[in-house]
Amino acid sequence: MKNFSFKKTERLAKRPEFEKVMAEGGKKRVGKLCIIFSLPNELGRKRLGIIASKKVGNAVARNRVKRRIRETFRQIKHRIEPALDIVVISGKDMVTLPYRVIEKELSTALLTER
Repeated sequence: MKNFSFKKTERLAKRPEFEKVMAEGGKKRVGKLCIIFSLPNELGRKRLGIIASKKVGNAVARNRVKRRIRETFRQIKHRIEPALDIVVISGKDMVTLPYRVIEKELSTALLTER
C-alpha cells in the first residue's frame, strides 16, 4: 500500500522556493479554479506549496481551500511521475464548488503537468 500521508518534507515553505518555481517553472491555468506552476527538482520527491490570498475570502474560506488542495495532492502524489515542486494559487471559485469537482479538475491538471 502506498503512503498517503502529507509530510513536512513534501511542503514548500520558504519564499525563495515559491519564487523559483513561479519564475522558472511551467504555468497552467485551470479555468477560474486555480493556477498551477511546476518545476522539476533533484530531491526525488514531490513538494507542494499553496497560495490562497485574501481575495479568496476570509480565513475560514482560505483554510478550507488549502485543505482541499492538500487532500487532492495527498491522494494523487504517487501517480505524479517526475519529482516536481508544485505551487497552486487558488481562485475564488474554489470556495463555492463541491469537493468532488475540485478534486477532479485538480487531479487532471496535476497528472498532466510536466
